[in-house]
Amino acid sequence: MEKKGSERTEAVIELNHAMEQRRTDILNKLEERLGYVFRDKHLLSTALTHRSYINEHPQLDLSDNERLEFLGDSVLGLCVSDFLIKKYAMSPEGDLTKIRAALVGERNLAQLAANLEMGECLLIGHGEETSGSRHKESFLANAMEAVIAAVYLDSDYNTVRDVIIKLIEARLPDHHPSSADFFDYKTALQELCQKRYKTIPAYIVVDSKGPEHAKIFNVQIAVVNKLTEYGSGRSKKEAEKQAAKKAWEILQNEAD
Repeated sequence: MEKKGSERTEAVIELNHAMEQRRTDILNKLEERLGYVFRDKHLLSTALTHRSYINEHPQLDLSDNERLEFLGDSVLGLCVSDFLIKKYAMSPEGDLTKIRAALVGERNLAQLAANLEMGECLLIGHGEETSGSRHKESFLANAMEAVIAAVYLDSDYNTVRDVIIKLIEARLPDHHPSSADFFDYKTALQELCQKRYKTIPAYIVVDSKGPEHAKIFNVQIAVVNKLTEYGSGRSKKEAEKQAAKKAWEILQNEAD
């Protein structure tokens, strides 16, 4: 009897060890993608632990990421503001404010987290798992803020600033940008149409021309009974954005 009990205990220990090793491997791969290796791995693990997981596993000595999320929001805002005001020394405060808002907003943070495959690293409860929360924008954005706070606590301001710049720099133009460079016309148009017309815009790829490495896509956008516009670009996304910009400006002017 004692032997069977001992065997079960050893099996549980082996299973826990395998789970811990898998978790370590997941975090190590995230560090590679992030470009930062933590001295305190517990900080990174906490940054990726949602309160729903804690609620379902009260026996575990774990903390959720909400306090880190709170800190990360401030760290991110400071680092982005510091970077923008130095990179775009001639841009007015109003444009910088809107650019910062776009960079630190939920949608952009969620995209950054998705690029890092952060969703696969989250510890979340079963209920949240089954509802698809692992890939929800809010969960990803919060995790991104928490990880930024973890980097800051594990290192210093200059280090976390470098990590953040590496993440956001690809989104920034070399020229002095205006707030229009960061305006999400597709989202703005959809919200306007839902509010005003109780419908959403429809996008159709009319055609694409040119060789595979340099195709130009032409897209038509239609808002039922209101307007039809066209946009073109080197990708469907770019063409849709151009069409949405034209449509939004027309409908916005009508409202004015």
